Parts: sequence; C-alpha cells; structure tokens
Amino acid sequence: MSIVERYYDKHANYEKRRIFQDPYHMLEFIVTIHYLRKYLPKTGSILDCGCGSGNYAIVLASMGYRVALVDISQKLLDIAVEKFRKSGKSDKLICVVKTSSTDLSMFESSSFDAVLCFGPLYHLPDTKDQIKTVEELRRVLKPRGTLFVSAISYYGVLGIIVKYFPEELILESHKKLFEEGIHLSEWHNYDLDALPDAKFWKPIELRSFMEKHGFETLEMAACEGVFTHLRKEINNIARDKRKWRRVIEIAIKTSNDPTILGSTEHFIWIGKKK
Repeated sequence: MSIVERYYDKHANYEKRRIFQDPYHMLEFIVTIHYLRKYLPKTGSILDCGCGSGNYAIVLASMGYRVALVDISQKLLDIAVEKFRKSGKSDKLICVVKTSSTDLSMFESSSFDAVLCFGPLYHLPDTKDQIKTVEELRRVLKPRGTLFVSAISYYGVLGIIVKYFPEELILESHKKLFEEGIHLSEWHNYDLDALPDAKFWKPIELRSFMEKHGFETLEMAACEGVFTHLRKEINNIARDKRKWRRVIEIAIKTSNDPTILGSTEHFIWIGKKK
C-alpha cells in the first residue's frame, strides 16, 4: 500500500467534507462546477479518475451523466458509493474501480466523452508516472473528448509555507520543493498527518505538459480567484448573503485571468484530446 493510499484512507472522512467545511473552501467547488457546466458535453459518460469521496461525481449524476469512479483509496470509494446510494443515483454508476491513475487498463480505448482528473497529478512527483497517467487519460477519452485536470499551484504553496511552515524556507532537505515543486513524504518520516508525496505545478508548466502529450488547451482557471489565502476574511463576509453572492461572482469572473492563475491554491486546466 502506497503512502498516498494510506494517507487518504486515514483522512477519508475529512476529504468527504473538505470543500464544504466553510465558504472559503467552497469557492474551489463552485468555480470548478462552473467550468464543468461550461465545457462538458450535453450528455454522455464520464470517468472521474481520482474521484475521492464523490463530491463532483454525484453532481454529474444529478445532471444526468453516467459516471465511472476510480480512486486509489478504498475508503474514499466506499464513501462515494454510499453517497450515490443515499441520493438514489446508483443507476448512474458505470462502475467503481480501485486503481492508480497510471493503470486504467480495465477500460477500453475511447470509452468516455469526458474525464475528470481532480487529484492524481497532485501526488505524482515522478515524471514517468505523470506521463503514464496522461497517456491513460488520453487513451480512454473519445476523439475530441474533454479532459479536466486540477493542480495544486506551486506559487500558492509558497504562500502557505510562509504563513504556516516558515521553517521549511531554509531546510536543505526541501530544496526540490523550491526548485521543482516536489514534496516527499520521507521529509516528514512518512507521517500520515503530513502531506504525502506531491507535485506542485506552475500553470505554464502544466499547460505545456498537457499539450506535449496529445491535448489542446481550451482554458485554465484559478479555483479561488483573487481570494487565495483570505480564508478568515471570506468566511466572515459570507455571513452576509448578498456579499457572499458578490464574492462568488467576482471569483468566477476573475478565475480565468492569466495574471492570477498561479497565485491561487488550486487551478484547473481544461482541454480536448487532439
């Protein structure tokens, strides 16, 4: 069992509520749903690779899509399946598979109209695994199918380090983090309460990577818009419904501004299979 699998098994219940825990975290969900609605085909089958607890998959099922769930964590898959059962959407499940994003051999080529990859590229520091994942995603997509990829922003992480972990700025062991955006579990003695192996991406870097491996870029967006790291402020503002609606409007409106893409905590890349 990999360190990433162990981490998400342990934190499955937190992942279930992570993006709903407060208004600030909900911005990531709201902005992402906006772009799913914008670029998904009107009907079809979707692979949610790295589905987590099924927060996006259940919305897609409610929109009428048929969804295949894939994740490395069995506990997350169990939560996702239960979510479908409780919502009466089990008939929208194509299948549920525990596997890595680097091995989607259980699916035939050109099987899906769209694919979500919200998470796997967070945790693949090895370039070979990144390439294998993207090659598999491309293979299972139908011609001109749409792919949605989320990334943890390298620049956004720098802000988190300054705010919460300033001692890491001068640790020699963390050199790869600042030079390549690589974070390794071994730095924290494989502590399951610390972030496991990870890759933090720069927007231009991810775009180039995807285009190099058979995709055409449609759009990129900053999930927290211009409000990155303003958790306390956003949560306070959200008590006023009118102000909260205005924050959401601004977050969506500014999300595709290239000048802020990298400064956000998370960003998404959207493209088509060439």
